[in-house]
Amino acid sequence: MRKIQSLLFVALIATAGFLTSCASYQPFTNEDRLKYNLDEARIKKLQFYISTDVTLQRGERTNQAQEFDKDGKLIVSSSASLDNILITAKTPGVCVKVIDDKKIAVSFDADDNKYLVFGDPNNRGRYNLMGAEWENGKGKINYGDKVYYVMPGGAGAYLKFQMKNVKNYKESSTKVKGRKVN
Repeated sequence: MRKIQSLLFVALIATAGFLTSCASYQPFTNEDRLKYNLDEARIKKLQFYISTDVTLQRGERTNQAQEFDKDGKLIVSSSASLDNILITAKTPGVCVKVIDDKKIAVSFDADDNKYLVFGDPNNRGRYNLMGAEWENGKGKINYGDKVYYVMPGGAGAYLKFQMKNVKNYKESSTKVKGRKVN
């Protein structure tokens, strides 16, 4: 019976240790940067994740071409292209550049030049997606060497990272034999 109790106690301690060492996602904040002394080198080692789906979109029209057909009709032709980039929630990303004390560039793509800027310039808490202009939930951003628009729904995106709390429990047991008078 005593052996079973010992095994149960060890199992309970192991379970508690496992549960307290689980990683959880939390928003990345300026408070975290200060509290954990996260300078540029350390920020670049963090694995970031995006909180929600973000769709980037850009459209391009080519010049119109004009010509006449054999019947003398004017033919005007034009073409357009639409480029969509989807970054789904929890996509991992890395910091490719620290812009200042309150902004960082995070790439979710293999190309370091394709990044999104996140920041908290007003010290409101988490690092949100930033853009040059925002109107009706659509933001204008530079992505790579092109201008894209963040589609509605992406404006609320912010950075997350995983925090893992590890607590070490040490236990020692000693059985004393007792002592007799000499």
